[in-house]
Amino acid sequence: MLEHGKISAVQMGLMMYSSIVTTAILYLPAAIYDYAGRDLWLSPIVSAILGCIPVCVVYELHRLYPGDSIIQYSCSIVGKIGGKLIGAIILLLILFISNQALWQYGEFVSGYFLPHTPQVVLLGTMAFASALAVYGGVEVMGRLSDLLTPVLLFMFLIIIILLLQDVQVKYMFPILGNGVLPVLKGAYFSNLWFCEPLFITFFLPFLKEPQKGRKWGVISVLLLLVIVVSTNLVSLLVLGSATGSVRTPLMTAVQYISIAEFLSHLEATVMAIWIAGAFIKMYVFYYMLALGTAQWFNLSNYRPLVFPIAFLSVVLAIWQVPDTSAFSVYSQTINSAVGPVLFIVLPLFLLLIAFLRKNKKQEKQVEQQQ
Repeated sequence: MLEHGKISAVQMGLMMYSSIVTTAILYLPAAIYDYAGRDLWLSPIVSAILGCIPVCVVYELHRLYPGDSIIQYSCSIVGKIGGKLIGAIILLLILFISNQALWQYGEFVSGYFLPHTPQVVLLGTMAFASALAVYGGVEVMGRLSDLLTPVLLFMFLIIIILLLQDVQVKYMFPILGNGVLPVLKGAYFSNLWFCEPLFITFFLPFLKEPQKGRKWGVISVLLLLVIVVSTNLVSLLVLGSATGSVRTPLMTAVQYISIAEFLSHLEATVMAIWIAGAFIKMYVFYYMLALGTAQWFNLSNYRPLVFPIAFLSVVLAIWQVPDTSAFSVYSQTINSAVGPVLFIVLPLFLLLIAFLRKNKKQEKQVEQQQ
């Protein structure tokens, strides 16, 4: 077995939540506003409903193939060639998303706080720290999530409370003024984030209580929903129509905070949330890449792959996303088009085939007994 450690379902849920919400709270409000306008806070609700589908599907697949991830049981379901192809596509998508996430981290930190630091230094230090966590194993990752996620939630809550004095409710009206279609367009764009809990497939085999996997997978989606809706709504109520004209509305909104002329300039708090969240996101993605690659090649140990994957991620992040315009193109085309297909349609297809194979096997057993 490639991984001998065990984590709780709660730790898995916290890792999934933190690894997704990090980029969502900064970049989703402006992106969704381009589609849904004032109704940007409604789009995540639709996305969350769709996001529960892959969680439930991969949990059912886990029940049929306990101890395996989607990389492994794909071969059992559709054959070795088809399974290897599906596994390669999933691993490439994970690598693609992780490169974008690492670039976003470097772009945010250099753009707002360390403009004179070379990007390769920012990306390299984050990749190295994340690789160390992955090398420690899934138990180390679970304990880090236990430590960091409550702090992230608390700091985020403080920021939202402090922003309440600057909100103007008039900015959210009229609700559904342009109909439902813009909301659905925004939901389609944000669907990639809400469907990422599909990746619990890499952690379900290592749960102490696997029967709680679906519950905490869904909880992570619902918690993500609450945070994203809160971020979108507060950004809208503070910035109004300017929400779509800035890259990171939450950071811009935080600059409005000024209480009694001594509590202000809380941008560093957002940076702390971002760095801690990016750390969790990167070690979760590196773990899935290292473990999934080892499973794809039928290796006995994933740890030798960890640091080469981190190095490759830094190189590809710089090459794949040269500037902000390239990232926008990826987000609005490849991510929006490919993500929903691989995160929803593909697992459903595998589950359907798995059930058909199971029923056919049972019918053969009945015939043999007769």
